[in-house]
Amino acid sequence: MLAGSRVTLRPVTAADWAAIEDWWPEAAAAVRGVREPVAIDELSRMIDEAGGETLVIAMAGELAPIGLLVYRPAANGWLEVRFLALAKGLRGWGYGSEAVRLIEESGRAQRFVARVSAGNGLGLYFWLRMGYRPGELPWREREPEDKIAMMREQKE
Repeated sequence: MLAGSRVTLRPVTAADWAAIEDWWPEAAAAVRGVREPVAIDELSRMIDEAGGETLVIAMAGELAPIGLLVYRPAANGWLEVRFLALAKGLRGWGYGSEAVRLIEESGRAQRFVARVSAGNGLGLYFWLRMGYRPGELPWREREPEDKIAMMREQKE
């Protein structure tokens, strides 16, 4: 578990899924930059494809999941944020930013990348504000045309 002043990151429990199902379809659509809600069965497929760790984002001192962060270690000391989403109404309040900073400061890696849907302007803006810049991943040939790799290296 990682705890910050405003959020806690912890593994997903069986009890979390009902609450996640309430906000997931709209949140996933926002992440993808589309209007139509994303079916809940896409969540398990997306997590399986990510092949990493899935963490609940909860407000500090509370158990209810308000978001999800999926990440995995990648090649050569990189950590790849595969998915970051918050429930509608809780975006823009710094919860996602603090969740990302907690992962960055956890010592899991010194270099970070997030793959962002090209149609998700707010998502691209979020990662730019976090100090990430567009780039090409050294362990992949190219991102799919609908994705942009946003990258950042921590200063030692």
